[in-house]
Amino acid sequence: MQCALGNAAAVVLALTLCASGSAMAQPQQPESNTSATDAAGHSETIPAEALADQRLTVAVHIGNAGPYPFIVDTAAERSVISREIAHELALPSAGRSRMLSMTSTREIEQVHMRDVSLTAGATRDLQPFSLRGEHIGAAGVLGIDALRGQRLILDFSANTMQIVPSRRNAQAEENAIVVRARQRYGQLVLAESRIDGVDIDVIIDSGLQISVGNEALRRLLSGRTGRFQPITLYGITGETQEADYAVVDTFNIGGIRIEGMPVAFANAHVFRRLRLTRRPALFLGMDTLRLFERVAVDFPNRRAYFVMEESG
Repeated sequence: MQCALGNAAAVVLALTLCASGSAMAQPQQPESNTSATDAAGHSETIPAEALADQRLTVAVHIGNAGPYPFIVDTAAERSVISREIAHELALPSAGRSRMLSMTSTREIEQVHMRDVSLTAGATRDLQPFSLRGEHIGAAGVLGIDALRGQRLILDFSANTMQIVPSRRNAQAEENAIVVRARQRYGQLVLAESRIDGVDIDVIIDSGLQISVGNEALRRLLSGRTGRFQPITLYGITGETQEADYAVVDTFNIGGIRIEGMPVAFANAHVFRRLRLTRRPALFLGMDTLRLFERVAVDFPNRRAYFVMEESG
């Protein structure tokens, strides 16, 4: 996702979201063929690289090929691989399925991607969507299908990603703020979140540079945030969608208060797919997530953990 803030026409804010992620298969689609975990059941710390647009990539091996840089997307139900690499590796077709992105819903080809590994001794088979690499911004996207059953820790201070087997009643890290969540179509929708004092639904989306809110949130804030500025969202399929941009006064999550948070507002397909249209909802992007030292997402236990940077 190449994202730039500028004033191309002196008064217009230019914002580009070139790989918004959040690619989701329809619920009737089957899970990927196998799920594999570290046989020893221990955690692995994986070096991560930061793209210019703030998203994180990790090195992924596909069989004996690679490593390839894949974007880590905590809100994408299905992974994605560039069409060019799929052709290079001669990955067989897995048929076509309907993929939902921030900007559209359409039939996309899937491929069989076997022996996918991030850590030594841990592999799994996936059926990612195959899209043009120029729209992805990397070799691919790692979605929830690659992370299911794990707790994912994004350490922004150390620039690493840690994969920890999720365990019931596991102790939270000291000083971590724990936020409960409910599950919807594989997504974790966080509770205990408010914007300007109003309860909202929040999904952590490490595949977005900037947060994206629904129309219900836009209507709520229309009389509070001042003038909205028009922007264009560029989706992972290469399609565009017009949106508005504003800065919200206060955002609270689990008792943490953030002031002056930028948000893009769009009537995106993803909100309708997740039935997040009647109540204000927000995909929380990397510009806000990077205000924390660490953010963890525990899919099986339906929890998110936030650790603030130590002051002083």
